[in-house]
Amino acid sequence: MTETFSHIPASEIQTLVADFKNTHHIVLSNYFGVKESDDHEILVSAHTLLLRKKEHNFQRLFLLSSDEAELVTLLKTLDDEDYVLNIPTKKGVGPWEQVLSDAGFTFLAQYDRYYNREIEYRESDIGTFATEEDADEILALLYVDDFSIYTDYLPTKEELMEMIKAERVLVNKEDGHVLGVLIFTLEGKKCYLNIWIDRSKNGLYLLFDVYNIMVEKGVSLAYFWVRSDNKKIIKLHKLTGAVPDGLSDYSFIKQAKR
Repeated sequence: MTETFSHIPASEIQTLVADFKNTHHIVLSNYFGVKESDDHEILVSAHTLLLRKKEHNFQRLFLLSSDEAELVTLLKTLDDEDYVLNIPTKKGVGPWEQVLSDAGFTFLAQYDRYYNREIEYRESDIGTFATEEDADEILALLYVDDFSIYTDYLPTKEELMEMIKAERVLVNKEDGHVLGVLIFTLEGKKCYLNIWIDRSKNGLYLLFDVYNIMVEKGVSLAYFWVRSDNKKIIKLHKLTGAVPDGLSDYSFIKQAKR
């Protein structure tokens, strides 16, 4: 196959995907929409549509295919960069396993989605909104072994600065240094907990702080993802009333030939 990726405006992707679905019997797909601000490239063959988006030093891959054999052949050609593919599903990844294995992808991690409706006000005076001067220390805290650029959607410095300006970043400081950070997004009556890490002994209070903000703003539902093997964090969330909703996200990677 000689197909190559070409740039496509985000405004055209939704129509193209809809047309592809109408003319093909899709057997495998991890496409779940794109943001207008994202920059994508596309590759379309007879039975497969691939979308890729550059993140950090790798490509995040989305696809729809009606032919597993053709899909494997196409995925095998992706050896110029690292590719990460996410599969959000409530049914497991059984249909994907052979295809991804044959194409050279390996399993990275499983994250499970939780929600919490038991939001209540709790006494806490630990957290404060981050300032732009905190950005470098926050990034130094995020880009460590606890997180992965492949699975945790870590912000760039420019993205973090925008989050700080929008008051979406809470920090826990001791002696003037950032020891903890919680990044969140408020959308209507929902709050998404994007990233939470704390190196102090008071890390749970950052969670209390964001829940207090939710109470003050009349937001009643929190959503977040937790790595399935992170038993400590899962236990903490469950203590505050969180429960899994059944959706899991499976990450796979194919590394470039070097």
